[in-house]
Parts: sequence; structure tokens; C-alpha cells
Amino acid sequence: MSFLGDGSESVTDANPYFLGSIVLIKNEDAPEADVVDGQQRLTTITILLAILRSLLSQESASEVTKFIYQKGNRFEGTDDRYRLKLRERDEDFFRKYIQDEKSLNALLELDTSQLTDSQRNIQTNARYFLEELRQISEQRLEQFVHYLMTRCFLVVVSTPDLDSAYRIFSILNARGLDLSLTDLLKSEIIGAIATSQQEKYTRIWEDEEEDLGRETFQELFSHIRMISRKAKLRETALNEFRKYIQP
Repeated sequence: MSFLGDGSESVTDANPYFLGSIVLIKNEDAPEADVVDGQQRLTTITILLAILRSLLSQESASEVTKFIYQKGNRFEGTDDRYRLKLRERDEDFFRKYIQDEKSLNALLELDTSQLTDSQRNIQTNARYFLEELRQISEQRLEQFVHYLMTRCFLVVVSTPDLDSAYRIFSILNARGLDLSLTDLLKSEIIGAIATSQQEKYTRIWEDEEEDLGRETFQELFSHIRMISRKAKLRETALNEFRKYIQP
């Protein structure tokens, strides 16, 4: 909003906003891509668009929906095609409460204690956006949508296979960006496993993270490091894992 300015100049003249880089696995012949790095940003942008849609007039809301999913046509026998899919455990929840138009109020009324960590984060972010944006005029919100879709930029790094994608991910995220130790270890450990087994172990990893919760899951690796090293941390945890534990 601050980069958009006060609205006195046209959106096309407003300062651009950089959203960082994302890493994709993408075959040149297919429109679909797997997101290796950038899922949180794409998810947050989708939540933001869903909230903006709920606050705009029906005509403008219909235009915003096109950025969230492509409507199917029953006469052509086509289904709705969603721009973003989350991992399988969250996909139906995200589609029902965020991407589809009619369940936003139901999302905000869900019992937080009954939700998983990721579902709770979706609900929390949706509520935050709604509280912030409902105070703004519709004209200003339409300007904001225009700005978001035309003046906010991502650098897309695309690679055709999982192994090279994980290497790129590790390089980008080992240079001071705010990723957790477990995110970095996941990229290195899963990336080192045979390609045929990577999906299996990714699922195991995510199940454990879901069961323990993100913070406790990270603490687990601190305990593993201490048990293995039997000494206080002398370098970054990531460096010690690389030197003493992963080999």
C-alpha cells in the first residue's frame, strides 16, 4: 500500500514492489509447475486476492476470481482449474474456504483448536487481511488490485528436475534469507535421496512436522545435534549438520 502511494498518480507510474524469487520444477511443454520455494508467498497472495474479492462489487469480484481459478464450462465439459494447489492434506481446505467464493465467513468461524497448524495460519492471515482492508474504500481497493497484478514482481527460477531445483533452493536460501534450519535440511536431505524415493520421504517429513508442530519439529533437530556432537553449538546449526551429522 505504501509503495502504491496516495493514489494521486496512476498505478502504472507507481513504484514497483519486489516479492523475491521462487523456484519451480517445470517442463517446457506443460503449463503446470511444482513449487520448490515460494509456496508461502503464492499462498499468501491467493489469500489476499480472496479477501479483496470479498470486499469488491460483484463485477470487480468476478475479475479478481480469474486470478484465483479459471472457471469451468459445463457445456464444454470442463472443470474449474485452480491457479494454485497446496499439498494434498491442505488442498481441499484451501479450495473450499479461500479459492471458492462462498465460504469465507465459514472459515473465520471455524474452531481454531480443531485446525492443523497450516489451516490455522490460513485462517489467521485471512482474518488479518479482512480487518485491514475492510477499512479502505472500494476505489482504493481496486487500485490496489491493479497494482498487485501489474507492479508487483517475482523472479522465477525454473528447472526441469527435482535434483537441480533443490540445489538452486539451497544456494538461494543459505544466504541470509529467513528460512528455518529444518527447511534447509529438508532441501539437502531429500535432495540427496534417490529420485524414486523423494516423494515418499517428503510425505514422511511433512507428517512428522505436522504431528509435532513447526517449532517443536525444529527443536527435535537441536536435540539430534546435541546427542550426536555432545558439545555446545560452536558454529551455525546448519554448518554443524553439514560437517558432523549429514556425512
